[in-house]
Amino acid sequence: MLDFSWSNILHSNIINFIIMLALFAFIIAKLKVGQKIEDMRASIQRKVEESEAVKNEAEKDFENVKESLANIDDELNSIIKKAEDAAKAFEEKSKEDLNRAVDSIKQNIEKQIHSEENHIQASLMRNVSESSVEIAQRQIKSALDRDKQLHRKYIEDFINSIDKIDV
Repeated sequence: MLDFSWSNILHSNIINFIIMLALFAFIIAKLKVGQKIEDMRASIQRKVEESEAVKNEAEKDFENVKESLANIDDELNSIIKKAEDAAKAFEEKSKEDLNRAVDSIKQNIEKQIHSEENHIQASLMRNVSESSVEIAQRQIKSALDRDKQLHRKYIEDFINSIDKIDV
């Protein structure tokens, strides 16, 4: 039969414990738990070092930003001054260009006016000369109608002038 004495129970528990330890040792050796724990520890160590480097770089960036913010007023004033100077230069150049354009337009207008004056003057001269010829023609016709001898005299003078021409 079975003996449930304290020594038997203790002895069986120790054997079971040793078997369990051996089984754990075998599983740990088989699964390479020690190596995996060491890899995890090294990975965590690398991440800590990387985060420390990132932290240092972020602190440097923060200091750079802090320094640049300290000079931001000077930079803004410099940018505003440059913009104002550029605007003044643009304004002056625009005024010069506008004045040149106005002068050019004035010159073109004066040329156009002079051209129109010449055209009108030529037109008036043509009209006056046509009117003068027409008036002279009427006067000659009326003089010829009044005096028939005058007509003959002009014909004879014309014929005589043709005779004088060398051909």
